Amino acid sequence: MLARPFTNPFARFFVAVLACLAATPSFHAQIVTGSISGSIVDPSGMAVVGADVRLVQESTGATRATRSDERGDFVFSGLDPGTYTLTATVTGFKKYERKGISLATGERLPLGNIALEIGALTETVSVTDRGGAVVQTQSAERADVVTSVQVDRLLLRGRNVKDLVGLLPGVVVVSEAEDLSSESNFNVMGNRRTFNNISVDGMPATDMGNGYMLKLTVSQDAVSEVKILISNYQAEYGRMAGSNIQIVTKSGTKEFHGLASYFKRHEQFIANDFFNNQQGVRKPRYRYNTWTYNIGGPVFIPGKFNTTRDKLFFFWHQEFWPSKVATTGQRTVPTALEKQGNFSASVDLNDKLIVVKDPYSGGAPFPGNVIPSARIDRNGQALLRMFPDPNFLDRTISRGQYNYVFVSDNDMPKSTSTLRLDYNPNSSNFVAVGCSAFSEDQTCSSGCAQTANWPQRRQTWWSHPKSLTTRYTKILSPSLLNEFSFGFLSQPAENSIKEEELRRNLRETVGFQIGQFYPQANPYKVVPNASFGGVPNAAAISFEGRFPLWNRYHLFNWQNNLTLHRSAHTFKAGVYIETFFRHQKKAVPFNGSFDFGRNVNNPYDTNYAYSNAILGVFNSYTEISGPAWMRQRTGGREFFVQDNWRLTRRLVLDYGLRMYYTLPITERDNFMAGFVADHYDWAKAPQLIRPGLDAQRRRIGVHPVTGQTYFVAQIGAIAPGVGNPFNGMVVAGEGGYPRALIKTRGIQWAPRLGFAYDVFGDGKTAVRGGFGLFYNRFFTEGFAGPLTGQPPLLQTPVVSFGELKSLLSSTGLNFPSNVVGADVEGYLPTVMNFSLSVQRDIGYGTVLDVGYGGSLGRHLLWQRDINPVPLGANFDPKNADPTLASGPLPSAFLRPIPGYNAINIIEGASSSNYHSLQVQAKRRFTSGLQFGAAWTWSKTMDFNDADSDSVSALVPLRVWNYGLASYDRTHVLKINYVWDVPAPRVTHVLLRHLTGGWQLSGITSFVSGAPLGVGFSTTTPVDITGSASQGARIVVLGNPVLPKSQRTFYRNFRTEVFRLPAVGSLGNAAKTLIRGPGVNNWDMAVFKDFPLRERVRLQFRCELYNTFNHTQFSGLDASARFDPRTGEQVNMRFGQFTSARPPRIIQLALRLSF
Repeated sequence: MLARPFTNPFARFFVAVLACLAATPSFHAQIVTGSISGSIVDPSGMAVVGADVRLVQESTGATRATRSDERGDFVFSGLDPGTYTLTATVTGFKKYERKGISLATGERLPLGNIALEIGALTETVSVTDRGGAVVQTQSAERADVVTSVQVDRLLLRGRNVKDLVGLLPGVVVVSEAEDLSSESNFNVMGNRRTFNNISVDGMPATDMGNGYMLKLTVSQDAVSEVKILISNYQAEYGRMAGSNIQIVTKSGTKEFHGLASYFKRHEQFIANDFFNNQQGVRKPRYRYNTWTYNIGGPVFIPGKFNTTRDKLFFFWHQEFWPSKVATTGQRTVPTALEKQGNFSASVDLNDKLIVVKDPYSGGAPFPGNVIPSARIDRNGQALLRMFPDPNFLDRTISRGQYNYVFVSDNDMPKSTSTLRLDYNPNSSNFVAVGCSAFSEDQTCSSGCAQTANWPQRRQTWWSHPKSLTTRYTKILSPSLLNEFSFGFLSQPAENSIKEEELRRNLRETVGFQIGQFYPQANPYKVVPNASFGGVPNAAAISFEGRFPLWNRYHLFNWQNNLTLHRSAHTFKAGVYIETFFRHQKKAVPFNGSFDFGRNVNNPYDTNYAYSNAILGVFNSYTEISGPAWMRQRTGGREFFVQDNWRLTRRLVLDYGLRMYYTLPITERDNFMAGFVADHYDWAKAPQLIRPGLDAQRRRIGVHPVTGQTYFVAQIGAIAPGVGNPFNGMVVAGEGGYPRALIKTRGIQWAPRLGFAYDVFGDGKTAVRGGFGLFYNRFFTEGFAGPLTGQPPLLQTPVVSFGELKSLLSSTGLNFPSNVVGADVEGYLPTVMNFSLSVQRDIGYGTVLDVGYGGSLGRHLLWQRDINPVPLGANFDPKNADPTLASGPLPSAFLRPIPGYNAINIIEGASSSNYHSLQVQAKRRFTSGLQFGAAWTWSKTMDFNDADSDSVSALVPLRVWNYGLASYDRTHVLKINYVWDVPAPRVTHVLLRHLTGGWQLSGITSFVSGAPLGVGFSTTTPVDITGSASQGARIVVLGNPVLPKSQRTFYRNFRTEVFRLPAVGSLGNAAKTLIRGPGVNNWDMAVFKDFPLRERVRLQFRCELYNTFNHTQFSGLDASARFDPRTGEQVNMRFGQFTSARPPRIIQLALRLSF
């Protein structure tokens, strides 16, 4: 049961008020609507009171009406994005009509003073908006809109509109999408990527598991606009602590519109990669085919329903990515002779015979290198017989690295569907229903999700997320508006496997007759996993640890907002409720896992993995003690109040308060556990099996209390019967601990404050600034996932050095494991952002925005190991292993808390800071031209980049961990443009068709390189720090940065300034020292329209990514390799480029539209 959320008296009162508001019969979307405002004045500039103002959406005919107040002001709220016509009438003045008013998603559009002319109502003064960018004088938020023109005409190779976010200042795009299902990763205002809130028609669309994957993918052709709230936005926006990205789908209109398109990418249209050319390798297979269509319009019955076509509208879209990919692979499998126990032809990489030894005869070789038939273990043989025989025996080519070549034909289709219905029964009610679905299937034998490293079985992994949004707006009076929305997102994901494929992998079918310690974890009775260490590139028997995958993901949200206009105030209050459920398995060795690899310490070892298996001996066997289900629950309750106060004609104040009540993540059956230091009882500390020597001076394990002996591989295991092996572990909901293992923080208060000042009162220059406090959520994978199924709930005992025939009579031992705990305080990640900027209309429909933007992250999550091996512990003589000539005890003996390896505590203790200069120039599409340019000069500093990152506790925390974030980019310049090329004036019909209808568009990117640290390794192992928990950093003797003029392909920084740190030191390198290569990329497209009929046209598209095929290196070798004997750096690639961004890619398309 979830904790009771409303214990604060103020919270109870506030919820009661909002519940009353929500009881009115009204719905609408989650903050994707905008407003249009203005003032009606007479020719002398005095306010005109009581003027009738009407607003009509041109595409649908939806009408709204109000009257100007005592100040002459009017406001229309809750408006969908689109183009509107406004009229104003009052006795004694001519009718005023203004057409072509373009309202973007969530925009507060000021029309300024509308001066009426004296005259009769029968006379009309009509003007048409010329478009262009608008100076924002009514809001303090840092935000922008990617318009419908940009969405339609700019280049998106993967057709994923998330990539368009990179056009704005303050955004760093780390990676772009290749197709609909691949992820584009970006960071906004120095925040982590998991802080972005992405919604589709108001429905949250990001994965609550990892916080950044887009669960609901919408086609580019189904999207109308994308609004990005960057920072210090109003209290009505919440849920996450970073940017708020609102994707709005298209809707139907009074006229029928539709299109059908085909996009094609093929290796014949791409250039070869730089490194392929360098090595003489031909272009790889590269094929994408995309089919898409949509249609929208009115729903009507002639003469009966919606005869004016202004009531009910629909929009339907589908997109298909049929994809068949052939995956090739090379593996080593046992030969037909080896499956019979005959190893007379088994050779190593040097073509020398692998001598198979008899462990029961003192290690003597088997005669003829053949295991007698009577000695063969039928279960081990059954596992080897699962593999096909070798099909590639030319060792002059394979060099012994493989003997089996395969091709897996993988069928990987994707599709997306979108349906939207809009209903406007009258001027006071507006309803919308939206449905979206995305489908991704992967049917393969190898090379995709959930498969083995060879064609062990053919199966399908599929994911089919779906969403439903219902939206309804009710105008209660000209000054009172209510909006309500409900949304539902569901994502089922499963493995499906045909019966005959599953049967081939069952223990009974294969002939593997050994049972399991915990058979309830393997209801299908599939074969165990098996690995064969020492065999080059060996095929392995494997099942992904969640097989059969069964994942259910459900997200529900409800929102109600009430808007009230009173004089100079626009008050708004609302409530947002979200509930999240997730059911899936945790990846564990449910079917058991054998390691048949070579191990000289194993007394049963035969000197070869395949002979180990067929003799029925193994190095280790692990198995989880039961199924690991995660049935997680979480959610949030958020409330806000705000006011947009027009203090004067020039000054607007935005202020408000958002209240967050975040429900911590719980598990339905309390199947979570965490380490709590205060619960560790030192009197019951476990002890470990210690190293010892037998009578023959061979290493063995010895029980510290009873003296019982064990195999050498069991040294360091938890000694049975001594202490509490789960000491300090707390199960959710037990011992007075909360079910979530952390406290509920209660109401978190998030004030928002901003202003907009119209400097000259003409709407052309504005100074804007603001501050906001925001809270983020915990995600199930990063927070609750590591806590699920930990000891004592589940255990993974290990049987070492055993025989298959005696497996079930063996006793597995638990080894010290890595465990996770959580800071019980449960601080929520918090972001404070702020900005100050100036906007100016510089003419030509262009607005220039110059400003400062910053953000501070506090209580960000990290993981900190509280059980590290102390520095120098390996060098301390008292820690020496008495059974070795030299060397310390295993690291588990040296940790301060016995019985565990690393104990990582999830804490809200990290921080970050971001400061930037942001410059943007933008012209909305008008007179055939649109362009935008955004330059950001910024710096992002942090301790860690992601919630799951660990920080070192053995060294000064700030000195070692604090520095440039991995996503810091000093300079980011993005330029985008769309241009309808003017047609020359020609009279000939053919020439007119050839020279007219051309369009150009493009995106140009100049981005600084990512900050990089410089690492090192050694040719032979060297213990430098004396701790398994803390490595050393390289020694830097000077500035490693090389002037640009001296950089070459082979030398990008001063490699000569680095040295191997001395034993017993930590080195002196900072977190980052150099920068990787930057981006200099030009993506361009050419479109040609061919008019076929009056309303029908055919368009040809040629999209060129990296148009000039400019090689843009993306990676370099920043890891030195030292010979510890001489200290010499021996990595010949150190400082060289190692990878490059894609070469020129051409995508061709045809589109038929009407």
